[in-house]
Amino acid sequence: MISRGWSHKHATRMSAVLAATALAVSVAACGGSSNGASSASTTTTATAPPAAPAPPAAPAPPTTTPAPPASPTPPAAPAPAAPSAELPNYRPSTVVSKSPSSTVLASPDSVTQVADFYKGVLAKGSWQIRSSASSAHSANFTAHRTNEGVSIAVYPRGTGSGISISTHPE
Repeated sequence: MISRGWSHKHATRMSAVLAATALAVSVAACGGSSNGASSASTTTTATAPPAAPAPPAAPAPPTTTPAPPASPTPPAAPAPAAPSAELPNYRPSTVVSKSPSSTVLASPDSVTQVADFYKGVLAKGSWQIRSSASSAHSANFTAHRTNEGVSIAVYPRGTGSGISISTHPE
């Protein structure tokens, strides 16, 4: 606080010191951290009590706030492993959706016809069937071979059947 006995010159100098201190605190608070993590900052500005008007100050040189160091880009998630030999799509069928590890098909044929087809494909493709269940209303197969596994589901869909094939690494 400025006392009454101070001269106008001392009051002006004190105001300049307080303003410079506030500027330094603001710049230091905005400087960022060395590890690239975001952090909240609080800026406190000190103001002097009203004093006699000070002569205009010379403009301060522009300040630049250094940008925080860029954080390294995290590695992309590994893509699902594709099977060494994809299972064939049942014919006739249309692809409803497809991704590297999953295919959904729609066929006008019955669940039994589609289930018989995939049962034969698994038997000829060196797959070892872990589980198998089939009826006129649904069929499910789970099989594996070196470093890969597959799940096949066949289910009623409208007047035909739906087919879901999912592959995964083992």
